[in-house]
Amino acid sequence: MTKGIKTCYMCDAPAIDREHIPPRCFFPKSKDLMDGQDFRKKLQTVPSCNLHNSGKSKDDEYFLNVVVGLESINEVGRNHYRNQIRRQNKRNSSILARFADRAVEVDGRFGHEIEISRVDSFVDHFARALYFLHYSKKWQGELSWFPEFLARPPHTEEEAMRVEAVRGNDHLFHDVGFHGSNPDIFKYQVVESSQEVIIRVHFYEGCKFYLEF
Repeated sequence: MTKGIKTCYMCDAPAIDREHIPPRCFFPKSKDLMDGQDFRKKLQTVPSCNLHNSGKSKDDEYFLNVVVGLESINEVGRNHYRNQIRRQNKRNSSILARFADRAVEVDGRFGHEIEISRVDSFVDHFARALYFLHYSKKWQGELSWFPEFLARPPHTEEEAMRVEAVRGNDHLFHDVGFHGSNPDIFKYQVVESSQEVIIRVHFYEGCKFYLEF
């Protein structure tokens, strides 16, 4: 679908590589799976320059660690953390150190403050790659996103707004079909109007956010 494009999905530099959408690190290796499963078949890619592929790998890894730390994800995501991600973090403890430095306690439970600039960077690249994948053309305008998965402190106005946004999206997308060849890991839904495109993204079923173009 995108083979005729000669420049990067993100910029006008020559496309010398292919960017996986979502990044390959989100998909477990076959050696960590049972019953001959292989989630790394049929991976989807878009044309990319080196900067907007391997140059953003640290943000990809950071966002993946955020996602697999959520209680709401499915067993595929949990197993991915127990196996491949835990091995990687043992070899390179810098990500764990960053999380530890931002640890917080809320109502007797421990969590951590998200490095929102890194998450924003991941989402901006991911959103533009996803738009390219779906429409076979670049999105070079403004975009916004809302993290349904990112809970705020209980009994706050911010948390009430998040909960209301999730309910609204559940209603908006309740009968909209899914795209994605590995839905246990990644799938998305699209709603279009004359003014905007809204895409709801699902990682490991329980991590959801939406994008507005």
